[in-house]
Amino acid sequence: MKSKFSLCISLFVILLAGCGQNSDQLSLTPVGGKVTYQGEIIHDGVIRLIPIKGNQAPARTTQIKKGLYQFAERSAVKPGTYQVEIDAYRGGASLPGDKTENSTEREQFLPEQFNKKTTIEAFTVKPNSNEIKKDFDLK
Repeated sequence: MKSKFSLCISLFVILLAGCGQNSDQLSLTPVGGKVTYQGEIIHDGVIRLIPIKGNQAPARTTQIKKGLYQFAERSAVKPGTYQVEIDAYRGGASLPGDKTENSTEREQFLPEQFNKKTTIEAFTVKPNSNEIKKDFDLK
């Protein structure tokens, strides 16, 4: 009887330990800041953090709204070094390529040096970092 009770307690403790936070989630760091182009805030855009070779972390993408972006909670960033790509839009409500008969297409207006052929300095998140504020002033 004692051995069955001990076995049940042991199994319960093992199961309970498995219900805690994933260690990957514990190492996520919130990152946010302001994005400007030629001194003006980017009102509508997207910022992507692409892991540089050797970094096993997933890519992260979030919206830029009224000049601000925030990678938080589930989209927070794992430690590693990332290539930064930024798109900024103006114009209609549709994404490029999604134009319908009654809508106008938004135009991505940043030069390729900030997105497809980015020259933005790589960004590093160190393990166990507190929230990081990182502004991007594109010129």
